[in-house]
Amino acid sequence: MIYYFPLQTLELTGLEGFGIAFLSPIFLILTPFWKLANKRWMLILLRLITVGSVASFQASNARVRLVVLALGVSSSLIVQAVTWWTGSGLQRFLRIWGFILGQILLLVLRIWYTSLNPIWSYQMSNRVILTLSTVATLDRICTDGDGNKPEGKRPGEAAKGTASRPAWWLAGAAFGSLVFLTHWIFGEVSLVSRWAVSGHPHPGPDPNPFGGAVLLGLASGLMLSTCPWFPGSGLIWWVTGAASAAGLLYLPTWAAAVSGCVLALFTASMWPQVLAHLISSGSGPGKAMTIAMIFYLLEIFFCAWCTAFKFVPGGVYARERSDVLLGAVMLIIGLNMLFSPKKSLDFLQTKNSPKVLFRKSEKYMKLFLWLLVGVGLLGLGLRHKAYENKLGKGAPATEVSAAIWPFRFGYDNEGWSSLERSAQLLNQTGADFITILESDASKPYIGNNDLTMWLGEKLGFYTDFGPSTRDHTWGIMVLSRYPIVKSEHHLLPSPEGEIAPAITLTVSIADKLLDFVVTHFGNHEDDLDRKLQAIAVSKLLKSSSNQVIFLGYITSAPGSRDYVQLTEHGDVKDIDSTDQDRWCEYIMYRGLIRLGYARISHAGLSDSEIQMAKFRIPDDPINYRDNQKVVTDQRKVPKEIRFNPRFGSYKEGHHYENNHHFHMSTPKYFL
Repeated sequence: MIYYFPLQTLELTGLEGFGIAFLSPIFLILTPFWKLANKRWMLILLRLITVGSVASFQASNARVRLVVLALGVSSSLIVQAVTWWTGSGLQRFLRIWGFILGQILLLVLRIWYTSLNPIWSYQMSNRVILTLSTVATLDRICTDGDGNKPEGKRPGEAAKGTASRPAWWLAGAAFGSLVFLTHWIFGEVSLVSRWAVSGHPHPGPDPNPFGGAVLLGLASGLMLSTCPWFPGSGLIWWVTGAASAAGLLYLPTWAAAVSGCVLALFTASMWPQVLAHLISSGSGPGKAMTIAMIFYLLEIFFCAWCTAFKFVPGGVYARERSDVLLGAVMLIIGLNMLFSPKKSLDFLQTKNSPKVLFRKSEKYMKLFLWLLVGVGLLGLGLRHKAYENKLGKGAPATEVSAAIWPFRFGYDNEGWSSLERSAQLLNQTGADFITILESDASKPYIGNNDLTMWLGEKLGFYTDFGPSTRDHTWGIMVLSRYPIVKSEHHLLPSPEGEIAPAITLTVSIADKLLDFVVTHFGNHEDDLDRKLQAIAVSKLLKSSSNQVIFLGYITSAPGSRDYVQLTEHGDVKDIDSTDQDRWCEYIMYRGLIRLGYARISHAGLSDSEIQMAKFRIPDDPINYRDNQKVVTDQRKVPKEIRFNPRFGSYKEGHHYENNHHFHMSTPKYFL
């Protein structure tokens, strides 16, 4: 939620300060606050605030939503701290395992919602989850009674008799780092595939069904942690985890994906151990949880800095340094493993907690875990079958329509999820090939959403995504009605500004191969970057086949140095060289017959319009005649090449109304 605001301004806004909500456990360091938080009425109030924050999705604007969410986060962390450190051993055991299984439940829900978090994506699911959360909270309020009173002395004092305790600061740092690692790489089961992705025909594992392997890895890791013979605190296991993290970061395609599965096994196996260290560290929850959230915030901000380095202070030092971040996270978890006493959640058993109750509870936890896994795998299977049935439904044609759209990660200009409306809009355009820029929302600060998978399955299109999430770009998504024969992902020269991506593709349309080059240049301020990027892309265009379509965001005006570099040295023609009122989006081509050109207003769904073009593929790419006559009256145009009349008719100037409409002196047809 916080990221939405700097996304709109391309700079820090000050609202990032709401991240301080994660530091609410610091109040529990003070004895009066600790006593207050343990009072039944205060816990009731904090729980109600936490649940109420789910209703922020119904808020009137993004700022109100952020404030309500911040209150909910701060309240939930205090409730979490109090309930983990107080109550009977069995209660604490169940609460902590409930928290762990809640992470798996969220992954399963996201499978059924095609990678989206149902709480923040749909009004109906938000209301249903809000209702269920309210019922569960009321149940806790009615049944907890005095259960939150500690069994012995105040936390931190009850453990004085133990022979050894983990260092509270190390346990806190490890917990915060483990939470971040889980959100970063396993916040959604498709993320590992997006880290490992490459070009066709060997793109690596598809997110569905490979996400099932990630889910099984996480579940198996939790099961391993409960085995008495499992060496969860040994050096060999940490080396295995560290090696798998390095493999995910550096190895290609399937090798990276397998490394990701091993890392899932390692990460999940750490949860019970790290939580046991946290709550047995001999310190009150205030200190340990505050340290945990400090590390979590530092790591998630550093993660954002790695890609957004151009727009943030000190970004030059974090530029593309995910290796440092991942190494630091694994090192902190490793130090906690190696220098803390071996401990599991079984330490919560006391004389007042019969062992049989713990064993029975653990049995039910495992059953519920595998029930969740089964439901998740079922969801993946049903989705995969439905998607396969949708593919390849486009009738072979000699005409092809292409579109480009900067997407802003699936959020509209008011901060709400725009995916359903975007899918409807793209479907209405009738485009056969769509490139969507700014589409890598798999990062934890954007929501861990796989937008390529969502739109591909929704529209029934073949997809390509790249470059990999680990390459620190904002991502390019390709949707194609026709099969993608091959593709290659490129990182363009970017010595000063943000990393610029490009993809070259070959698509099979009616047994004819057509090349595409799609790209997103850096910012206008970085002149050297744009110059080098234009040279690199012109070489990609030059090396393409005789028939190619270019769809690019090049942050330069028509007739500029970069524009000329592409048209002259890339040997392509502008779809409409008379359109001087453009800045970023361009459509160019070679070896094709142009039929039409349109610009469709964004209507607040993004900050940029959609541009479209229609072409005919000539039988002979050498001996053909391109269309030169310009027509704006669609009645004079054959029906089969007209754009969808749903967007109105020819219009000069901008269309500012809140509906999608042709504008900027389009549509134009070429005869």
